[in-house]
Amino acid sequence: MIVLKKVFASLAAGAILTTGTAICAASVAPAALVAGGIEYGASSDYVQQVYSTPTEIETKHHHEFFNGVVTKYEYGDSFEVTFVDGLARHIEVSRHNGIKTADGIEVGSTLEAVKAAYGEPDKIHGDKYIYYCDANRDLGIVFEIENNKVDEIEIGYLD
Repeated sequence: MIVLKKVFASLAAGAILTTGTAICAASVAPAALVAGGIEYGASSDYVQQVYSTPTEIETKHHHEFFNGVVTKYEYGDSFEVTFVDGLARHIEVSRHNGIKTADGIEVGSTLEAVKAAYGEPDKIHGDKYIYYCDANRDLGIVFEIENNKVDEIEIGYLD
């Protein structure tokens, strides 16, 4: 009987540790910070090689969140990449346009698909489901959810 109690205590402790791990596993690895083949930190030259010339380019020398020269490439009205000193720091997808995250989530995917791919979010703020990067909590992925579906995706620096 004492042996059985020890076995059950060990199983319970393992379940608690496993549950704790699952909760922490929602954070994403730096390699997950990708949309449409564009990684966080990709060069502006690379983005132009993949997507050609942007429909609009905005450059600012002073930005509220970033130091350095900030340039935003807009592709139509549904895909934007913001660069700081020539490196991608923020990617935004705002329409169903075929651009997916590294784990296959796109605008129009269900909340269930997001949770299946990433687990429970680290934080929910209104309609935003936030997954922090495990290497740097200033970075991550945000899924804006409307009517149980992804309405917008933001990857990179979280402002």
